[in-house]
Amino acid sequence: MANSLERSEAGSSSVKYQGRKTSRAGSEQRRKLILEAALRIVVREGVRGIRHRAVAKEADVPLAATTYYFKDIQELINDTFTLYAEQALEVVNQFSMKLYEPMAAADGKSLAEALSSVNGPASLVDVIVEAMTDYVTDQVLKHRDALIAEQAFRYEAILNKNLHKLGEVHKQALMRKITDLLTLIKSPHPEEDAAIVISVINRVEYEGLLVEPEDLDKEFIGRILRRQLELMFLK
Repeated sequence: MANSLERSEAGSSSVKYQGRKTSRAGSEQRRKLILEAALRIVVREGVRGIRHRAVAKEADVPLAATTYYFKDIQELINDTFTLYAEQALEVVNQFSMKLYEPMAAADGKSLAEALSSVNGPASLVDVIVEAMTDYVTDQVLKHRDALIAEQAFRYEAILNKNLHKLGEVHKQALMRKITDLLTLIKSPHPEEDAAIVISVINRVEYEGLLVEPEDLDKEFIGRILRRQLELMFLK
């Protein structure tokens, strides 16, 4: 069994699977099938809905299969969170790539300097706000189940110390992505600003889950994100 928290050579943590390791493709496919079923249960019922029997029924596999791959419920919960974290980070990676090109085009300038250049007012911030707004609305509309799962895991982490540790690793991975982006545009306090940006995004996503998809106000989301960026950089 691998530890949940493993240090890389660079000294950063990563989320790792805990359950029984598999060597055959068919076994790994069944293991992932079980975790995907558990994740669907989290979306419908929360983390406390994860039980061996319920997951086996959802995955349409024998009960013995869940106990074979996962020795206890905690291990099943941990690995379900790990699957969620992998999927969430892939979405963040795609979002990051969309932002790197326009930020790099600032050619080493601070965001404020880039915005005051002859290339046009607010051209760079427009790109950043548009990308962030698209990311948030896509999360709420296209990855709604993932956001619901995130809220469920976030609440469970308050009660469950094991999940709390995994949640911290996942949060730091997101922090590194946003911090790298803010460092690229010469933020004077990239780590602090990254924490603020993530907090704002999390809040907007949460509020987006409270309304029907057709009632989501994309323009208002954009104004919130623009206001935050202006407060941080356009002083």
